[in-house]
Amino acid sequence: MKNPIIPLYKQADTVIVKSENCYVYDSDNKQYIDFESGDWSSNLGHSNPKINERIKQQVDTLIHDGLRFRNNESEQLSLKLLDKLGLTGGQCAFVNSGSEAVNLGITIAKNLIGRKKVLKMDCSYLSAFGHGQISESNTDLINIPFNNLDAISKLDFQEISAFVFEPGNSSSLIKYPNEDFINAVASEIKKHGGLLMANEVTTGFGRTGKWFGFQHYDYLPDIVSVGKALGNGYPISGVAISSKISELFQKSPFRYAQSHQNDALGCAVGLEVISTFEKLDLISKGFEKGTYFKNKLIKLQTKHPEIVEVRARGLMIAIELKTTEIADFIYNQLIEYGFLVGFKENTLRFMPPLIIERKHIDILIETIDRIIICTQHVV
Repeated sequence: MKNPIIPLYKQADTVIVKSENCYVYDSDNKQYIDFESGDWSSNLGHSNPKINERIKQQVDTLIHDGLRFRNNESEQLSLKLLDKLGLTGGQCAFVNSGSEAVNLGITIAKNLIGRKKVLKMDCSYLSAFGHGQISESNTDLINIPFNNLDAISKLDFQEISAFVFEPGNSSSLIKYPNEDFINAVASEIKKHGGLLMANEVTTGFGRTGKWFGFQHYDYLPDIVSVGKALGNGYPISGVAISSKISELFQKSPFRYAQSHQNDALGCAVGLEVISTFEKLDLISKGFEKGTYFKNKLIKLQTKHPEIVEVRARGLMIAIELKTTEIADFIYNQLIEYGFLVGFKENTLRFMPPLIIERKHIDILIETIDRIIICTQHVV
């Protein structure tokens, strides 16, 4: 039978029927250890029982109430998120996808500053549509070469409304910008009256070993977009603004409304996600596991010259291979062995749930070791 889903992206023929903890299962009951957290969303593991229970409770109370009235869940989540971001006194709005959250954040910046241009690093991904979309028709998006200090002086900061900083990922290749580069760009933005925005859709909620990726830098954003792990698989995202931006917004407001904005169900999920992180101390535990994982890969690198570089921050990790062919071979072999990892160009990516266990990491490392030995005879 023809797949009834529009092929907007490539899918394998495998049908996934169940997910639990760090595992997903296909229709043949084959088990995979998911080192991608779905689409980097299930930081607490698939079908987390605490999150599932909160969903069941909230479904019986309030799912959706429209835009006319306030609800407690959205306001409680706003206060909790602002506290974690260090933006106490600010405000939040909650929507559905990371792309929407990024676009709403940029819309706020453009309206308040009165400029059309937006700056990002050339290897950053912002959104699938709108202000942040990478497209020839999006002439308002300015790219600055990654870590290129000399390129800063060539920009006209008078036309830029905001610098949208993605603290990692770099279009799925897992590269981290230098602190001096980010400081220099941020300084110029502020000097010329622009705003600092952080895109934490991928790097937020413990992924990099801190609550948020920008916290690895001397960078306090005016606007932050979050998503993915905020719902642990449930579709909720959000935009947070500082108290200063909140005051500016009150003076120059604009209307933005969609059907499921600030829905109680999604916000209840977000509250439970943050609460679970706190109760399980997952930020520090995730950092420790990331360090363990990184050290294992570095040791593997000393054994195999096929591994050119190990890049890691928390549990956002990549290995760069000598060639795309080697990376492709390892990637497909890992699927056969029951491991789901990321693959782009000559890079393999590892972004597992923060509840991943050392035994999972150990068996992955052992498997990669065996596969690389095989590549010497195959690739």
